Amino acid sequence: MFERILKQQMMNRVLYALVPVLLFSVYLFGLRIFAVVATANLAAYLTEYLFIYKKKGGKVSMAAFVTASLVALSLPPTIPLWISAVSAIVSIAFGKMVFGGFGTNIFNPAILGRTFVYISFPNQMTISWLRPFVGFPGGFVHWAAPEGMQTGATILNTYRASGELLSGFGDAFLGFVSGSAGETSALIILLAGLYLIFTKTAKWQSMLSTALSLLIFSFVFYPAVNPFFFLVSGGAMFGVVFMVTDPISSPKGKYAIWIYGLLIGFLTVFIRRYSLFAEGFMFALLLVNAFMPLIEYGLEKAGIK
Repeated sequence: MFERILKQQMMNRVLYALVPVLLFSVYLFGLRIFAVVATANLAAYLTEYLFIYKKKGGKVSMAAFVTASLVALSLPPTIPLWISAVSAIVSIAFGKMVFGGFGTNIFNPAILGRTFVYISFPNQMTISWLRPFVGFPGGFVHWAAPEGMQTGATILNTYRASGELLSGFGDAFLGFVSGSAGETSALIILLAGLYLIFTKTAKWQSMLSTALSLLIFSFVFYPAVNPFFFLVSGGAMFGVVFMVTDPISSPKGKYAIWIYGLLIGFLTVFIRRYSLFAEGFMFALLLVNAFMPLIEYGLEKAGIK
């Protein structure tokens, strides 16, 4: 069964970029993070395999493991393993395979899976968070953080509730804050992004356009707060580097890419500011994924590429 894996060097490089993100997540929250990611990968593999096993020459793409790892690292550290599996199954089945398999999906599969479990299991996705371990060896000698380290507070949740910032910019940038498993350290994610750019695995234009849009509209909607704080908080940086750069669901045209990033940044901040949800990136990306084919069509008709 495992010989039916389609080797994809580009997807391998994304997995390489995720290794330090995963290791730092384990350091912060414990060895259980390995189980969360492994469960999602196994579920993703089996799901795609069931779709293609009768197809002659059909192989499971390495992209399935990228999707599973991304969705698993975007979940809270306390997430039940079965929800991690569900997120991966939905990502592959409804984010990719129903559209025809690898290379044909409209939506970012990992974001689709995360949004599904976010809406379906709100308590597990929004209530229980962990304060990170500090000092060596951190979570590398713990399966999971004890109950005393559980907290209901994240940076964005606290700011929405009280108007106060839970942590300093340094902690938020380095990642020593509560949050989803792989989304806390903007520094490590930024270094991963540079690796993806220099290896020509991801386009810098989509990263830069989204990041600039997030900064500009954060300043517009929250003029009293350093806009960089909102860029490094929540899932924004993780999304900028690993989600908007998805080669299938992102646009191909030069101008379309900048419109793509502009809309994602605006909608992320708009949703954060005016909706019930503290984090808006996943909804923003799905909405823009839905409208980009129409926008690209309009640009093409206008002769703009």
